[in-house]
Amino acid sequence: MLKASPAPHLREAQRPAYQSFGVLLCLVPLTAFSCLHYGIRPLLLVLSGVISAVLTEFICGLFRHGRPSMSDATSLVTGGLIGAMMSPLTPFWVPAIGSVFAIGIAKMPFGGTGRNIFNPAAAGMAFCAVCFPTRLFVYPDPTLTNSLPLLDTSAVITAASPTAQLNSGGTTSYGWISLLSGDFPGPIGSTGVLILLACALYLFVRRSSSPLILIPYLIVCAIGAALFPRAEIAASTSVSLELCTGLLLFSGVFLLSDPVTAPRFWLARILYGVIAAVLTMLLRHFGRFECCEFFAVMLVNSFSLLLDRGCWHLVTWLHRRKEEVSPR
Repeated sequence: MLKASPAPHLREAQRPAYQSFGVLLCLVPLTAFSCLHYGIRPLLLVLSGVISAVLTEFICGLFRHGRPSMSDATSLVTGGLIGAMMSPLTPFWVPAIGSVFAIGIAKMPFGGTGRNIFNPAAAGMAFCAVCFPTRLFVYPDPTLTNSLPLLDTSAVITAASPTAQLNSGGTTSYGWISLLSGDFPGPIGSTGVLILLACALYLFVRRSSSPLILIPYLIVCAIGAALFPRAEIAASTSVSLELCTGLLLFSGVFLLSDPVTAPRFWLARILYGVIAAVLTMLLRHFGRFECCEFFAVMLVNSFSLLLDRGCWHLVTWLHRRKEEVSPR
C-alpha cells in the first residue's frame, strides 16, 4: 500500500518540515550577526515577515480547506527569508506586506506547498522592490556604535552599499577583510558572508540544498564580474565585491535551491545555476534596482520544468546513441 505525502515528493528523510527546519536554523546566526551591529531591530523585521506569512497562510487555509495545516513550516521560511532580505532601516510593515503577497498571491492560489511556480520569498521581495524601493535600499552606517531606534529612523546616519557604489560606476574602499568580516552596509541576512558560506555547507550536508546549483552559479557570476567589472577596479576586486555584496550569495544559498522550484535532474540543476548567474549579472549591469537577484530567481524558475524535461531527454538520447554505436 502506497503512503501519500505532501509535495515536494522527495525521499522520506527530506520531507518539507525537515528542510524548513534547516533553513530556519541558518537564519538564526545571520539575524544575530545583524543584531550585533544594529540592536534588536533586525530581529523584529524578521519576526514581522514570519508572523505575517503564518497568518496569511492560516487565513488562506481556512478559505481553501476549512482546516488550515502549516505542519511543513514553509510559511515560516518564506517570512523569515523576506525579513532577512530587508534593510535594517526598513519599516516593519514592508516585510509584512511582502509576506502577505508571497503567501497570498505567489503560493496559495497555485495550490500551496509544492505547487507554486515561483519562489514565494523571491516574489514577495520583487513586489516590495517595485512598490517601495526607497524603503529597501537605504542602509545604516556599519560604524554606528548605538543601536538603531525601533520606530523613528530618520536621524540615523546612512551609508551607500558597495552594490550601490558599483551601480553608479564609482570605486569603493571595501576590501576582502571588510567583506568577510561583514563590516559593510547591506541587507540583514547578506552581510555575514562567512556565516552564509557555513550555512551553504550545512544545507549541503543535510541534503536540503544542491551544490550542483550553487557552485555553477557562483563560478559564472565570478567570471562575469572579472570580465565585465562595473567600475574601474581590478578584476579580483570586482569578483569579491560582486559575490559578497547585495543578495547574490544569499539568493544562491536560500532561494535558488528551493526544492519546489528548482530542477531535480543533475544536468538541469547545473544549467539552472548557470542561467541564474547570467540573468543576475545582466540585471546588475542593466537593471534599475540595487538588489535584483530575486528577479533573476523568478525568471529562472519559469525555466525549471523545461530544463528538467529537456536535460533528461537529452541524456537519455545520448545514452541510447552510445549503446547503438558501441561494439557488441
